[in-house]
Amino acid sequence: MTTRTLLRSLLAVVVTTGLGLGLYLGATTAVEVHADGEVVALRTVATDVDDLLARLEVTLDVADEVDPAVDTAVVDGLVVTVYRAVTATVVVDDRAEVLGLDDAELEVTAVLDTVRDVLVASPAGGALETEARFEPALDTPVEDGAVLEVEIAVPVTVRFDGEEVTLASFAPDVDGAVADADVALAPLDRVAPSPATPLEDVDVITIARVELVEEVVDVVLEHDRVEENTDELLQGERRVETEGRDGLRRDTYEVVVVDGAEESRERIVEVVVEEAVVEVVLLGTRQPPPPPAPTPGTGGEQVVYLTYDDGPHPTYPPALLDVLAAYDARATFFVLGSEVERYPAIAARIVREGHAIGNHTWSPPQLTRVSGDVLNREVLDTQSAIQRATGTTPACLRPPYGDRNATVNARVAELGLRMTLWDVDPEDWRRPGTDAIVDRVLARVRPGAVILLHDGRRERGQTVAATERLLAGLTEQGYQLRALPGC
Repeated sequence: MTTRTLLRSLLAVVVTTGLGLGLYLGATTAVEVHADGEVVALRTVATDVDDLLARLEVTLDVADEVDPAVDTAVVDGLVVTVYRAVTATVVVDDRAEVLGLDDAELEVTAVLDTVRDVLVASPAGGALETEARFEPALDTPVEDGAVLEVEIAVPVTVRFDGEEVTLASFAPDVDGAVADADVALAPLDRVAPSPATPLEDVDVITIARVELVEEVVDVVLEHDRVEENTDELLQGERRVETEGRDGLRRDTYEVVVVDGAEESRERIVEVVVEEAVVEVVLLGTRQPPPPPAPTPGTGGEQVVYLTYDDGPHPTYPPALLDVLAAYDARATFFVLGSEVERYPAIAARIVREGHAIGNHTWSPPQLTRVSGDVLNREVLDTQSAIQRATGTTPACLRPPYGDRNATVNARVAELGLRMTLWDVDPEDWRRPGTDAIVDRVLARVRPGAVILLHDGRRERGQTVAATERLLAGLTEQGYQLRALPGC
């Protein structure tokens, strides 16, 4: 029987029994009861709220609430309201530990009006102080059996373009978090960790910008030399019969650039623009007259200059430096900037042990065949590399292949360097054998001679062996081995 039905029955009994209205009104109290969605006004003989509800057979559960309290005395005009408790469930996603919860599903039984009341009454109330979203909305009225789903955002840092953005994301994976950070991705960009990685496993997302560009590089094709013996020339002398000319190959590279820095390159096209022309050289075979005895100078010694091109190299310059040190000799090393950048410690040792160091360009090109901008870059980049490695700046430049003209001479002078060539070339670069290298030098050496040798780019074991024999032979003839003055 409902409260309303019960109250109506009571009133009917009163009327039926014929009790006097005055007697009835004098013995009862007028009250109003709000319960279970109904409002009933009646007169009662109950002494307090608890008695009143018992007479009306209104049963209270443990979590139900009554206003005023059940021990309140019944007086005329009293309004009693029964608030029924509801049971609701709070379900937190798999980040429940952020709220300090061991259980992601929580049940709440209490007098509740809205979903917010459910959340506040549960151990998951801390979700109101973090980045979270709720289903249904917090202002939704709550009914018995309601379920509140709580989703906690994941804090994550996104690094891109030199910047760093920290945000809280509800995305399930890295890809969604990148979208939340409003980062536009190009097709080749790299995202780490991978876009499908669950966001809950990630603290930092790094985006590398990737470009694929093409670069065209001109490569000098060194010309070959053919030697022909002739008795017209003195042994050790030579004459160019046919001028050689280097060729040119144009290479196209596909370059991978990551965040503005080159990561890798692959040659995809090779085009020979100009074929190399072979140089024909006539070599003298006529025996020279005996060399004159050295003219005594200060201390009775004459000076010659050993020079080495194309280094540094991890094998041959260290061996040469050891040999030179054994004879207390000094030499001049004309180095390539690209090799100095690879082996700076060897360049530093050259200078540290008292030898001169000179500029032999970066790559090396034929200086008569490149633009002024390329020449400047070849020379100045090498100057910078040598300065970084050794702390000194060269004053001399040896043009690759001896290739020069008036324009090249003027440009080099404008850059503050002195052009330096040679007097004796035993063509050790052709690896003719240690004996041939030694014989050619000793046959042509004169006081003040500049001897051209090589210590890099190719196998130079013959040059190292020849140097040791030359040092012994030249020293025995009274020569002193020094670095080129002014370099």
